[in-house]
Order: sequence, then C-alpha cells, then structure tokens
Amino acid sequence: SKVPPHKTDGVIEPELRLKMVQLVAAGLGDRFIVSDFEIHEEGVSYTLKTLQHFRDAYCDDAIFFACGTDIFASIGSWYEYEALFDYVNFIVVSRSTMSFEELLKTIPPKLLERVVQADEYNNEISGRIILYRMPEVDISSTEIRSILEESYRRANLPDGVYEYIAENRLYRGNE
Repeated sequence: SKVPPHKTDGVIEPELRLKMVQLVAAGLGDRFIVSDFEIHEEGVSYTLKTLQHFRDAYCDDAIFFACGTDIFASIGSWYEYEALFDYVNFIVVSRSTMSFEELLKTIPPKLLERVVQADEYNNEISGRIILYRMPEVDISSTEIRSILEESYRRANLPDGVYEYIAENRLYRGNE
C-alpha cells in the first residue's frame, strides 16, 4: 500500500516495503506474484481500487486477499467494504490475538453468510470469507517494529527481509 488509509505513524516508504514483500515472496515459489501497482497510483491506497485493477487483469481467475483475524475484524471500517467481495475471496488466517469465534462476533452480520471453512471452499472466484486455521506465528507487524526498535533481533523474519531491514536501517525508532 503506497498510502495506507488506516496507518499514519511510522510508515516506511512504499518502495522499501515493496522490496521486503518481494524478498518474502521469492522464498514462496512461483504461485505468488508481487505487484507494484499501488506504488504508481496517486493518493490513498484503498483496497477497493487495487482489487478492481487485479480483477480486470485476471477476470477469470480466483483472487485471494489473505490477512489475519485481527486485521479482518476491522473490515466494516474499510472503504466500500461490501464491494470488495465482488472482486476477491478473503482468506482469514487464525491469530492468537483474535479467535475465529471473536471475529465472527465482530464483523458486520451481513458478512456471516459468506463465511466457509477452508475445506468447504468450492472454487468460487470471489465472494467468500475462507477461515484458515494454521500454526500460529504469534507476531504482528506492530510487534515486529517494536522488537526491531527495542532490540533489533530477527523477530521471526526471513533472513533476506531481516538483512534488508538491517542494511537500510528501517524500524530503528527516532535515529
């Protein structure tokens, strides 16, 4: 996201964040594509605009937006959130900070009919909220920033991302 609408403090330059995502994706194989679409756009990076772009580019393919329960819990505050489901499926990953049960009590009730467990997903190209339980990595981006600012440890980061952060002196507080 070039200009994230929900974050204002401590946001690293978009080109540097893009590079970190590229480093992570490089280790995940060829099923992941990292795009610089938002970096070339002007203004706030609303999810809706980005998803419209990718639906136009991949009109016949299923597109997935993955996030944790803690992030998805705020979906009701996203810009035109109901329209997002016309473009993608959301994969919502379990996080220790918010259970699926808590999440389902938090999201707008009209979204509940879209929820399926991972094994119930039927290859729809959009419109689903797929709950995916995975081994938890108990750390958020906020916690990574805090750990890096306080002690500059690896913080469960892939080696390439950690080295990139160290080389570029990112997340170092008020230096």
